[in-house]
Amino acid sequence: MSTALADRVETPDGVIVGLTTGEFELLVAFAEHPQRVLNRDQLLDLSRGRDAAPFDRSVDVQVSRVRRKLADDPRLPNMIVTVRGDGYMFTPEVEVA
Repeated sequence: MSTALADRVETPDGVIVGLTTGEFELLVAFAEHPQRVLNRDQLLDLSRGRDAAPFDRSVDVQVSRVRRKLADDPRLPNMIVTVRGDGYMFTPEVEVA
């Protein structure tokens, strides 16, 4: 089953990147809480409004996909960094337009 691209973002160099609804909502959650470590439960609640199951890894998959689509090297990510044992942090500064 294919997932329709619901939303898109534009990179600083002008490239349009299509995102699924889940990927877009995750990116919005990060952008609304920049430079703050968010764990899986927080990200699920912020992006989908639901609690995580004890071993819910869907956030990890979504983060991986967003990194790949935004060309954030998964070996040395600089946009969405993994904080071992705590969660993920969106590192760019966010300006409200």
